[in-house]
Amino acid sequence: MDVYDFLLTSDQYSFIGVHIFNVGDGAATSLNSIEIVSEISPQNYGGDSRAHLSAAWSVINTDCPVGFQPKAGAPIVLGDVIEPVSQPNGVKQNITIKVIKDGASGDWLVHYGFNQHNPALIGRYPKSLFTGGLADRATDIHIGGFVAARNTGLVPMGSGYLPTNDSMVMATAASFSNIQVIDRNGQASLEPRLARVYKQTGHLLR
Repeated sequence: MDVYDFLLTSDQYSFIGVHIFNVGDGAATSLNSIEIVSEISPQNYGGDSRAHLSAAWSVINTDCPVGFQPKAGAPIVLGDVIEPVSQPNGVKQNITIKVIKDGASGDWLVHYGFNQHNPALIGRYPKSLFTGGLADRATDIHIGGFVAARNTGLVPMGSGYLPTNDSMVMATAASFSNIQVIDRNGQASLEPRLARVYKQTGHLLR
């Protein structure tokens, strides 16, 4: 996915990335989720409006003492600045996020790569973090972005430009590419028949 940053205020937030979850029985209390994103959040980073690698998880088992476990010697750690970033009408910089469930341990392994380099293992979400749900498997994968603000101003997402025509798609719009789903046998494939588009504000997003 292409990575950009913006000059945001402390009450604005923008991210793009991968969100994996298991909906359980449909009740909010049974939802498990993990995510790896490129995040711009001045409030979280002391006023810094650059893109940072971030991770989050949601689990009802609040007694669990562990979360994301970083790998020693990883090329990047959570909270690090992602740089350089893309420039509209300039060179695009991209990151690769790969998340797979280890068949032996049941842990979710997170890999990161920059500009087409082979993604390296940077950490894991241990199976013990979850009771059911993601301890077994994922039911849904979301790939995209999210913005929020405590004011009425619009917050940029992706590159901040709408792909209004083909030339803008290539020159200025952010994109995801080479999206693959890995099954329990370790086989990777793209399944467009399972892909759906979700937009809360369709008149603002494309």
